[in-house]
Amino acid sequence: MNIQMATASSSLSQTQKKMDTIANNIANVNTAGYKSREATFQNLLTRTYENQTGEATEPGRQTPENLRVGFGSKVGLTSLRYEQGSAQETGRELDVMLEGENVYYRVQNGEDIHYTRDGSFEFQNENNALTLVTSSGNAVLDVNGNAITFATTPGKLSISDQGDIQAENGQTFQLSVAKINRPQSLVNEGGNEFSLNAADGNAVVSEEFKTRQGFLEMSNVDLTKQTTDMISTQRLLQFQSQAIKMADEMMGLANTIKR
Repeated sequence: MNIQMATASSSLSQTQKKMDTIANNIANVNTAGYKSREATFQNLLTRTYENQTGEATEPGRQTPENLRVGFGSKVGLTSLRYEQGSAQETGRELDVMLEGENVYYRVQNGEDIHYTRDGSFEFQNENNALTLVTSSGNAVLDVNGNAITFATTPGKLSISDQGDIQAENGQTFQLSVAKINRPQSLVNEGGNEFSLNAADGNAVVSEEFKTRQGFLEMSNVDLTKQTTDMISTQRLLQFQSQAIKMADEMMGLANTIKR
């Protein structure tokens, strides 16, 4: 395989990953608490061809000697965009918007602790008790790390700006909110939830937040920008496909030349 075809084919597969990232962002434009992702690229291995005789033949040259040929690019990082999404009023008492930088609700997913910005909570009946859960069915935790469970029907709920839950039946809880010191260490687990790579970052209980009952944080996806990126990425895919076709035609032409 020649250099042109190798470069175009490797870049083609990586550009498709960027397209997949954009498509996922657009699909979640109306998902509460969703944080968009952005793919960035880096160069692959570069090969140097020593085709110059030396500095004496090129006085005043500022760039490095010889010819450098790359072998395409790859997705180096898919970064999380954690800007605050817009607020949408719902009037529903179990919708709780979270405001604050790098703060997330703590939820129980099996044996693991996950983190989410999705505040569209629900009640789930378990053994004649009502547990507060996320839209994915995972239990929402209190500051003690326990599931928020009401022994009897709670009645009307009141949630303060600091996440204090006061039920009409007299039970009280406080929502557990964690601050992630390095948001890029979050690992997407699906269902609008993240786990934390302990080797890269840690989570601490935070008071630097504000909750708003009856509101939801919508996604921070900029649909106009995502659509523009999708069009430009699609054009790039077309150019790379054309480059592969041209390289194939050139090799075919070379193979048919007769001495």
